[in-house]
Amino acid sequence: MEDRLGRILAAWVDAAQHRARAILVWTGVVTVALLGYAALSLGVNMHHTAILDDDLPFWKHYHEFADVFPILDEALLVVVDADTATEARDAALLLADNLAQRPEAYKDVYVPGGDEFFERNALLYLSVEEIEDLSDHLASVQPLLASVSQDASLGNMAVLLEDGIRQAREHPEVSVDLSLIFDSLSRAAKAVLEGSSAPISWTEMILRKDLPGDSARRVVVLEPVFDYDHMLPGYRAMKDVRQTAVALGLTPENGVNVRITGNVALNTEEMMGVVYGAALAIGSSLALVALILSVALRAWHLVVSVLITLLVSLFWTTGFATAAVGHINLLSICFAVLVIGLGVDFGIHLVMRYTELMRARVSHGEALQEATRNVGGSLVLCAATTAMSFFVFIPTDYKAVGELGMIAGVGMLISLICTLTVLPALLSIWSERSVGTPWRGALWFERVVITAASNHSRAVRWCALVLALASVLALPTLRFDHNVANMRDPDTESVQVFNELVAESDTPPWTMDVLAPDLATANAAAAALRELDVVERAVTLADYVPTGQEEKLELLLELGYFVPEPPAEKPQPSKVPLANQIATLRALQVSIRAPWLADDAARGESADSAVRYLDRFLGRLERLEQKTQQEAELKAFERSLTGALPGQLQSLWIATDPSPVTLETLPESLSRRMLSPEGFARVEILPAEDLSDNAAHETFVDTVKSIVPEATGSAVTILEFGRAVVRSFRQALAMALTAVALLLFLLWRRLDDMVLVLLPLGLALLVTTASAAVIGIPFNFANIIVLPLLLGIGVDSGIHLVHRHRVTVDTLGHAEAPERALLETSTAQAVFFSALTTMASFGSLSFSDHVGFATLGQLLLLGVAFVLLANLIVLPALLARRGGPASGDGL
Repeated sequence: MEDRLGRILAAWVDAAQHRARAILVWTGVVTVALLGYAALSLGVNMHHTAILDDDLPFWKHYHEFADVFPILDEALLVVVDADTATEARDAALLLADNLAQRPEAYKDVYVPGGDEFFERNALLYLSVEEIEDLSDHLASVQPLLASVSQDASLGNMAVLLEDGIRQAREHPEVSVDLSLIFDSLSRAAKAVLEGSSAPISWTEMILRKDLPGDSARRVVVLEPVFDYDHMLPGYRAMKDVRQTAVALGLTPENGVNVRITGNVALNTEEMMGVVYGAALAIGSSLALVALILSVALRAWHLVVSVLITLLVSLFWTTGFATAAVGHINLLSICFAVLVIGLGVDFGIHLVMRYTELMRARVSHGEALQEATRNVGGSLVLCAATTAMSFFVFIPTDYKAVGELGMIAGVGMLISLICTLTVLPALLSIWSERSVGTPWRGALWFERVVITAASNHSRAVRWCALVLALASVLALPTLRFDHNVANMRDPDTESVQVFNELVAESDTPPWTMDVLAPDLATANAAAAALRELDVVERAVTLADYVPTGQEEKLELLLELGYFVPEPPAEKPQPSKVPLANQIATLRALQVSIRAPWLADDAARGESADSAVRYLDRFLGRLERLEQKTQQEAELKAFERSLTGALPGQLQSLWIATDPSPVTLETLPESLSRRMLSPEGFARVEILPAEDLSDNAAHETFVDTVKSIVPEATGSAVTILEFGRAVVRSFRQALAMALTAVALLLFLLWRRLDDMVLVLLPLGLALLVTTASAAVIGIPFNFANIIVLPLLLGIGVDSGIHLVHRHRVTVDTLGHAEAPERALLETSTAQAVFFSALTTMASFGSLSFSDHVGFATLGQLLLLGVAFVLLANLIVLPALLARRGGPASGDGL
């Protein structure tokens, strides 16, 4: 069959060289047409449904829930951070109100807890005991509140604090926590010294806690109108949000930081980074491949011929991807690097055999035909096995890599066709040019490889066995990281904010949801889920109706007398001379130095810190020469110390006059997220632990699903994504091994040759996997395809070497040490240079900012190196063992 195939391919190549100019003209026309078609028609699919098959059970639960309630997977999360809770709330509401005025761009805009309802009724969500404790504290600090509500100047505040310190000594049972006051003074002075702004939370100082829902971080949940046919569907919305924030003055310079995260933002920034990284990888791959080819082929026209053939293959594969799939996804964008790294192998083997014959004084036409007869059969077999290693991904549930498999698999066949058509035509155009001298490192290469593989074959076999056993022992430490944030560029805004949200239990982006037929069923499910240790909260709409309202309303009515009503107009502080303000601060400093404060360790440490920072601040004031500079510094200190006070007093005053809360009076923006018009109710389940820990994530999801199997939500989908990907990987690897072994056996009909190809390859895959475990590179959604890829890459070299070995045996016989003769051929050198080009191509991915692709490049670089060593060292050592008794007894 190989002889027959070789003759057919030789005839094909002969026809190509006689029609070289016509073929090249038509190649140029077709290539330009396909490039234009791809440029106009090839899209990008970033939707999360592009990753996996829609028929998976967890997807069905996801869609059932998403059809009833909005789900965060489709949202942009705009995180607003400010110096104070009041500023964060006002900034988030200002941004949300502005965006909500454009329904054509945003289907929904929601600020959780941002309604006036929650501001007014916040205290109803405290317990009766907490409200009574709050009332006692407010009674003790009522004079302070009354004074600062009328005059929140630095001078008045310093005098009040000084009085508070004196009263703390006289009446310690009713005093405000002095440690908090001293720490606040330290933070305010430190902020000014560092040129930043850190307004103090007076609510925390007075109440010993923030008001319910108060936070210096707010989240605006946006549901933009996405166009998933656009290359970056989330980019326009993200750009618009940022521009709107700047136009409204919500900038870091004004104490507000607006950042964006969520699945769409993560995918958008990921794709931007991946596209840039892919372009960089393609460019660097081509440059490195050209450099290696120049060393291997020794003649510029040979290098150019192979590169042109490679580019034609790449462009035609892009045209196929456009016609067959219509888009690329986050994984299939790698097809270009794969086509470069693997497609060049065909050209290297053909051209190196061609130049070997040309240097033996064979004519161009005869050398081209003979080279095709020698390596053509193995090229076809290599293309088939490599393509199969990609095609096995198509039937798996991992749809994203299935599309990559289809594109790259066909790309291998296209590369073969171009190698046997375009490359001979190019070589024929330049047939009169010299093929140059052989590679100068050939003798060194042969000496090193032959010494290891032939002269010490038995030692090589023992080392291979020991290495395989050691690798098996390392495998249990290998893990799969299903946290998608960990495989993205950690320096992007969306990833940084996402990681912050995951680490904060109050606003985790990974939660679970249950769809119940009615509110009563939802309440029962929530009650059962709250009993689980892994659940922090299980919330239904009913949980937003406070309990014990009658008693709480009475207590709050009394509490309201202790909170002064904010003035209708902001009082203007009287002008105080600069010297008097400094003197007031000096007096406060003296009060803090009182010896009795040091009796309590914690309070004494806080007092020392306050004195130290006030000393530094006052010393800085004295060093300033201009009065205007001193006034500016004092003003900054005043803003840090008292700037948040008016807004916090306003919020406290509003919260002391709530209204009774019922299901009917809850805000509509909340109700429709928890109870549908048809009566379906939502149970939102929040984790008790940080889900960035994979073990905690799995425990949370599995425990909840043991109670409610149909539970869904972002925490479920991301975990099930990972499990489906691992299943797909195992399925693809098993199918690839089976298909490659079966094809080799059917074509060669020799079990020993099949084993000779697969055994060193299996060792290389095993060592690569163990290396990942030892180095600490976990598998993720991007790099898990490395083993099937290495199978397709590595089997090519084994096929070429075993094929050439059979020819060598037929020519020399066993007595002439055919494994030594094999390593002296152009085939061994071609295997070496093919591996180098593949390593150069895939290694370029290692420099990607995208962690997933960077680790894919790193593992491929390691894997191809191990494949090279296995094929050039272990395989010849096995051939020596088969060659007869000359190699010695034993292993």
